[in-house]
Amino acid sequence: MEKTEAVTIRKVLTVENMLLSVGFLFPLLFNSAQIVNGAVVNTVLFLSASRLKGNRLILISILPSIGALANGFLFGKFTIFLVYFLPFIWIGNYLLMRLSKTDMLLAVAVKTIILFSVAYIFVSFHFVPKIFLTAMGFLQLATALIGGTLAFGIATLIRSAHD
Repeated sequence: MEKTEAVTIRKVLTVENMLLSVGFLFPLLFNSAQIVNGAVVNTVLFLSASRLKGNRLILISILPSIGALANGFLFGKFTIFLVYFLPFIWIGNYLLMRLSKTDMLLAVAVKTIILFSVAYIFVSFHFVPKIFLTAMGFLQLATALIGGTLAFGIATLIRSAHD
């Protein structure tokens, strides 16, 4: 006879599942400006860095950009160009989370440098419009810094609530 296990709200609504859900659903459902969308996503990435491991860390690296692509709002008519950036966004997100465990500013710098460098190359070869220099440069820097700051604040509030 097989043993069955009851599914409870507590088992489904874990912090890990909520982070994965927000990471995917926010860019999918909300037509926010890149600064807002990026800040929320980067907050989720920073919070995920300490909560997720292994394949789930890889999954949260990928989900936000898939949500944004599915929504089609981030760059409006330029959304198709986002496809070119996907592997680099995933790598940048993953490195942001891995490096943030030791140095938030280094993590932000590495992600920004990767994405801006790729944008610069793509613009130089006329693969994408020049708007991507700002989107993958200054806006990435700003949203990662905002996200890191928000994540630090949220983590501090959670720790103080448990004390």
